[in-house]
Amino acid sequence: MEEMNKSSESPSPPPPTSFSSLPYDLVLNCLARISLIHRPTLSLVSKSFRSLLASGELYAARSRIGKTEDCLYVFLNPNKRNPNPRWFALAPIPQRQKLLPIPLCIYQHPQSSSTVVSIGSKIYIIGGFFKGIRCTRVLVLDCQSHQWSRLPQMRVRRAKAAADVIDGKIYVIGGCKSNKSEDWGEVYDIKTQTWEPLSPETLDLTPQKSVVPERLVMGGKVYTKDGLKLNFKKGICLVEIDKNVLCQIFVTNGKLFWRDANEELRGWCKVWGLEELSSNYLVWVVNSCGGGRVIVWWKKQLEIWCAEISFERRGFEELLGFVEWSKNVLTFDGCDSGFDFFLHSAIVTH
Repeated sequence: MEEMNKSSESPSPPPPTSFSSLPYDLVLNCLARISLIHRPTLSLVSKSFRSLLASGELYAARSRIGKTEDCLYVFLNPNKRNPNPRWFALAPIPQRQKLLPIPLCIYQHPQSSSTVVSIGSKIYIIGGFFKGIRCTRVLVLDCQSHQWSRLPQMRVRRAKAAADVIDGKIYVIGGCKSNKSEDWGEVYDIKTQTWEPLSPETLDLTPQKSVVPERLVMGGKVYTKDGLKLNFKKGICLVEIDKNVLCQIFVTNGKLFWRDANEELRGWCKVWGLEELSSNYLVWVVNSCGGGRVIVWWKKQLEIWCAEISFERRGFEELLGFVEWSKNVLTFDGCDSGFDFFLHSAIVTH
């Protein structure tokens, strides 16, 4: 009996420690190891979780331990009557891909002819036509927090400019009316947040250095040169099919075509093996987050569809495409944009 009393008087075991009561650094380290696939669910746990998942600290922690993942963002205008096209993120959940809307930009947004580049988890929207006039405006979307901000304006008004990220700086070339060499381009230093002029002699971006003969390639886009002027070869996507072997992928007349990157004089050849997409009128192609793949886009009535395509080279004359997945990613009430709903895309790192 005495032993029973002692047993009953013994203290009960302490309650299990909740995850949120752990030290902040330990919680951060644990969340940094979890895939983006689970982020929507984790954000429902608490406000503190939601705040941490959108923080730059989490991105820095994921970078330190090599757990970052790429995600495709697209800028669409599914409804011409809607004055506010918007960005969407393509959900990285296997077999459940959907376009997730990003909060609208709080600033007036150039809707046409702007240039888009990405660095890490940020998307930069450069120049473009605003109320019919070239502008100097530069906006940035932080894809961790989905917050918008404005950057210092460019020196020169630009639209349809070429841009790329080189050594951590943003180089912007062309897109202005001026024929002055000092207005040919400019470079933005992210650390100092300043723009400096870029003359044609400052940086060796001659066509001879390009992977596409007689063309300028910046940010994965192909441009032709006419003196100091650049013309964008709209809709061409550069894809590494084999190791160090690039192909140009292009959508025309609703079908997917290709040619070697270094054979500019050769005509475009049809990509074979895509019979299951043959009933759809493809309108755009962009690089996928998976290396050597592309995502093609089309519209069915009120639905926007896309499919991820991988490739296999057969000899020198044939390229086979394989549909990895095909999904309706957005149903839009009043989708009346025809075939020009696709505006921009960017791959960001979370």
